[in-house]
This record gives sequence, structure tokens and C-alpha cells, in this order.
Amino acid sequence: MHIIAILALSIPLISVVGYYYTRLKAMELEKRAISNKDLELLQKLSEENQNLRQRVENLEQIITSLDKDLLALRPQNNMQSLQQQIEEILKKLKS
Repeated sequence: MHIIAILALSIPLISVVGYYYTRLKAMELEKRAISNKDLELLQKLSEENQNLRQRVENLEQIITSLDKDLLALRPQNNMQSLQQQIEEILKKLKS
């Protein structure tokens, strides 16, 4: 007889606790959900990222298509050129 009374009184208590537990879980899921503002920001950042990738690819293409003579480092020629310029300046100063 006591068991039936305990079961009868525990059913409403379990339903109230279960109701608040499901509400708590629903609120936690809402916190994790992405808002429309966040989605717009993600879309904007994704577009900007894509644009920057295209710009980098264009720059890479420009750099790699330059004449190989322009890209070659010629320290001896540069030094000779500088030395010639210095000599010319010295000649002008002496004149």
C-alpha cells in the first residue's frame, strides 16, 4: 500500500523535474546555435577570403611570368655598374 502511494506522489514530481530538464537542454542548444548575424559574418569573411586568394594567385602568376633575366641576380654586373657610376662621378668632380 505504501509503495502505491509513493509511486502516485512521485509521478508529478518526476514530470516537473523532466519538464525543467528538457527546458534546460533546449536553452543550451539555443546558446550553441549560430545566429543570422553570425551566418552573415561568416559569409562575408568567406567571400573576402576567396577574393584574397584570387589576388594572391594573380600576383603569383605575374611574378612567375616575369622575364628570367629580370629575376636573375647578377651581383657582379651590379657591382661593375656601381663602380662605373662612381668613376663617372669622380671624373665629373675632377673636371
